[in-house]
Amino acid sequence: MAHDAVVENAGAVHRRDLARLVRLLLAIGVVVALVLVGFDNRRKVRIGYVVGHAQAPVWVVVVGAALAGMVIAALAGRNRGA
Repeated sequence: MAHDAVVENAGAVHRRDLARLVRLLLAIGVVVALVLVGFDNRRKVRIGYVVGHAQAPVWVVVVGAALAGMVIAALAGRNRGA
């Protein structure tokens, strides 16, 4: 009887592992894409703020925007359950 339950739920475990693998591969793909964009765009760009401006390499701007997006997504996900 216990064996039947294990066999019946075996697919769920595999689907969960597959979902983890897909998420990991997507994360690796995003990191690789950011690295490639960084290597291709090393020149400096002007960043305008309300009270001034600064210059930074394009890759710094792209990585900063990606990190800001991840922080916002994490905060939004944390508040979704409330």
